[in-house]
Amino acid sequence: MKYELAILAALIQLEKPTRPQIAEETGISAQRINTAIHFLKELMDIEIEWYGAKKTGHYEIKSWGAFETGKAIRRKAYALNLSTYKAHRKFEYNATLLKKHYANEVKRRNYQHSLRLEGFETSKSDEQSRLNASERMQRRKELKSKYMKPALSAAP
Repeated sequence: MKYELAILAALIQLEKPTRPQIAEETGISAQRINTAIHFLKELMDIEIEWYGAKKTGHYEIKSWGAFETGKAIRRKAYALNLSTYKAHRKFEYNATLLKKHYANEVKRRNYQHSLRLEGFETSKSDEQSRLNASERMQRRKELKSKYMKPALSAAP
């Protein structure tokens, strides 16, 4: 597992990871990336899928397999400093990123619990995380217009 953690970190940290992007960020050859992804899929049971066309698509982690929800491994991989790994092949973690990721995770979990308490269905959280920025903004506007009180107009 010399390269697998670095590749897993790149899959998590990059927005739409491709093989050339992973190679650039980690300094690992494309063939070794293929081998490591195959290892992660077969032995660790992590479900990594390719989305999109052959040349313009990207990798995405669908299931964490042996790691159940993947919270602990995601936290470590998110905080791995890829530039240090690329230069020195050392696993160095950024404590600030580790704390930031943990705080965001707690906020997200608390938000999901509050939604559930209000009676909203939260099983679609994976769907929301796949929305791009413009779709999220549109969704936010729709929710605001639905739940905001209309402004009182001044009488003439």
